[in-house]
Formats: sequence, structure tokens, C-alpha cells
Amino acid sequence: MREEISVSTILVELPDGSYRADCPDLGLSSMGSNFDTALSNLKEAILQYVEGKSRAEIQLYAVKCMKLKIPVG
Repeated sequence: MREEISVSTILVELPDGSYRADCPDLGLSSMGSNFDTALSNLKEAILQYVEGKSRAEIQLYAVKCMKLKIPVG
């Protein structure tokens, strides 16, 4: 059976319409011309990062996700 890890991902639409996909748990990022491509590229980067490593060898960073409201103007 193949082992799995669960990681956080964040996708951000950039002003030019492309996307940046981040995995803060592993410190990885990728880009894509659209949502699906950015996510696919990030999945590939994650697979390359973890390939051949045991679960104990994978360094996961602690991540806290939150949304802030900042008054402007």
C-alpha cells in the first residue's frame, strides 16, 4: 500500500490571470497559466520532493491559516 501525507495548499490568482500555488508545509511553490495547471505543477513538485523519502525524512513545517481584516483608508 502506498503511504500518503496530507499538506496545505494555497492558490492565488495573480493580476495577469495566472496562478501561484503554494505548499507552506513543505516550503514549495509553483506557477501555472490557470488554476488546474498551477495545482498540477505543485502536485508534481511535492511528488518530486517526497519521492524516495520515508515518512520520517519528510520535514513538514507548522502552518497556521487565518484570514485578517485590516482597515484601510
